[in-house]
Formats: sequence, C-alpha cells, structure tokens
Amino acid sequence: MKINIGHSVEGDDFFNREKELQWMDEKLGHKKGNLFIPGPRRIGKTSLVKEFIRRNKDNYKFIYFNLQGRHSIIELCDDLTKEIENTFPDLVKKKGKFKKKWNDLAKMVSEISIGGVIKVKTGEIPLIAKKVMGKMEEVFEELHAHNFILAFDEFSDFLLKLKKSEIEEVELFLEWLRRLRQEEKIKVIITGSINIISTVEELRVPDLINDLPDLEILPLNPGQIKTFLTELLKDENITFSREVMDFSLAKLKDGVPFFIQLFADGIYRYTGGNTTIDEVEEIKKLYGKITGKRHKEFIDLHARLENYLPGSQFAAALKILAHVAFTPMTFDDIYPYVKQMLPDKVGVSKLLRRLEDECYLHKEEAFYQFVSPMVADWWKNMYAWEK
Repeated sequence: MKINIGHSVEGDDFFNREKELQWMDEKLGHKKGNLFIPGPRRIGKTSLVKEFIRRNKDNYKFIYFNLQGRHSIIELCDDLTKEIENTFPDLVKKKGKFKKKWNDLAKMVSEISIGGVIKVKTGEIPLIAKKVMGKMEEVFEELHAHNFILAFDEFSDFLLKLKKSEIEEVELFLEWLRRLRQEEKIKVIITGSINIISTVEELRVPDLINDLPDLEILPLNPGQIKTFLTELLKDENITFSREVMDFSLAKLKDGVPFFIQLFADGIYRYTGGNTTIDEVEEIKKLYGKITGKRHKEFIDLHARLENYLPGSQFAAALKILAHVAFTPMTFDDIYPYVKQMLPDKVGVSKLLRRLEDECYLHKEEAFYQFVSPMVADWWKNMYAWEK
C-alpha cells in the first residue's frame, strides 16, 4: 500500500470501507437511488466515491464532477456538456434524440460562454440559468436510460459560491436537483467537505436535500488506524516498537486517513525508510519535524476559515483555535478572549458549533478541543501568536 498525500486513492491503495461500499451499491441499485455523503475534510469521501465508480464501471455510467471553483449554474452546465461529450462520445455522434438534445444544449451554452467566461449580466443569471437547466434536463432524461449516475463533489462549497453571487440561484439549483430526483430523471451522489446540513440551514433551504439518504463515513477505529499505518510503513520497510506505535496512535486517534498518510509520509521522508524506530524520544523528534513544517493542507485549514466566516467571526475563530490548540477549554474559558469581537454569547455558541460542524473542534463533556491532536500540535507551532 503506497503512501499517497493530497490525492484520492483507489484499488490496492484503498483501505477499509467495505460496508460503506456495499451500502452504496444497495441504495444506488434502487429506482430512486440517490446518495448524500456529508463529512469532514480528508475523511475519505472522494476516495470512497471513486472506488465505488471503479468497482461498478460495468454496471453504471458515471460522471464524477468536482464543483470546487465553479461559481454559477451556467458555468456548471457549460463544464458538464464537455464531460458528457467525453463520457458518451458514441451517443453524441450518433443520430437520434440524444444528439439533437445535446446539440441544442451545447449551442445554448456556447452562445453565453465565450472562452470559459460567462457573458451574462448578474441580474439575468436566474432567467438564463432556468433555460440552460431546462435543456440540461432533457439530456439527463436520455442518459437516465443508460444507468447514468452524476457524482457531485464539494457540493456545499458550490452552494456558498452561488450564495455570494445571488441567493435566488441557490434555491433554483437545489429545487431543480430535487425535482429531477423525484421525477426519476437523474441519480446523484452528493458529497461535501464542510457540513452540508449546516450550509443549507444557513441558506434556509434544508428541505431541498432532506429526501436524500445519507451515508456517514466514520473515522477509523484504533485497530484500523494501527493496521493502516503499519501497511503504509511496510512498503518503505519501516517498523515501530510497541512504545513508538502507542505514541503514534495517540497522535492519530482522530482516525482521519489523510493525517495518517501525512504522518507516514513524514516518517519516511525524515528517515529514508529501511529502519526500525525503537525509542519514543526518536519518534517525538520526527513528529516535531512533521508538525513544524508548513504543510499546504494544514495551511488550507487555516486559510479556508476566512472564505466561510465573516470578519468578526473569522477573527474570533482564529483566537479560539489558537488558545484551544494549547489546552481544552470550556465556553466560559473561551468567551473572555472573544467577547470584544462577538459580544453576544449566542453568537459565540453558534461559532463554536460551526467549528464543530467543520471538524476543527469537538466537545467532550464541557471542554472544547481539536478533533486531531496532530492538527492541534501544528496549529500550536504555527499560530501561537494569534492568542
């Protein structure tokens, strides 16, 4: 099993999740088979979807579509037409109903998108989007007969981007997808790296996704963490003593596969492989190097807060995380540090809930602490000054 950072994994590098794959197969096999996969970043949502696609490519036709970076329905439909052409080249070329409907859609999109730039005034977007979605719906109807499944990744990210341009477009998009599902014109898999439920509640449209059965991806348990880490290190001929493994498992107890990968990669990079680590002091030094490095993924965890939280909430979140990185804290411990930014205690409670929803923090009894000890240690090293 190869160490793999920053990319989804499939095949021999895919670990565990057999129950989840079986559940997906059962749900998507139904006539109205649709799936909703919420969860924290790096828990393995994309890898799960791509592994399901790999194993079922003979049973279904898939389009996997990452919504990150798309800002409008029209832009989405423009990119989807290209994906449809690549996925169904025979249908696009063959004379018949599908070709005509696809040509009509492609023509409409090309008239409003030049070189990837949408040539529509902001106020006209909902009206034009409705027309484009109508044509896209006709194409989906034809594809439905070919066991077509559309997998939307980073769904909540896209909703927030739509919200920034026009709230009407969010409702339009969600209502359209719900109607397509209910009328059995499409099957979808929807995933999101921030809590989708919180996002649609914030946008006041939760009823537009509540018909979707959801699949919770649980963190790996201690036995699975140990097996996964051992398999990753085995390929580089690295072994741990029992004490060293115990230290490692304590730092990886959150069970997020990405952090296990990052830990294994750091051990390999700083040792070169082909070694046995017997002493706890040695693994502590290596761990210090790993959590002292400016990893892009950790930096993204810090930077993304600014994208999703307004000014005062963003400043308060940084203050909270800087303090909690050092020690678990109660609400009463936290509030004095942020009351100048967020005087309302209800506002602070909502912010803490948001940090829980997005899996920065979790609450044990009355104490807030980082979900990942490894992220907490990195945060402590990099952002102590934000206290």
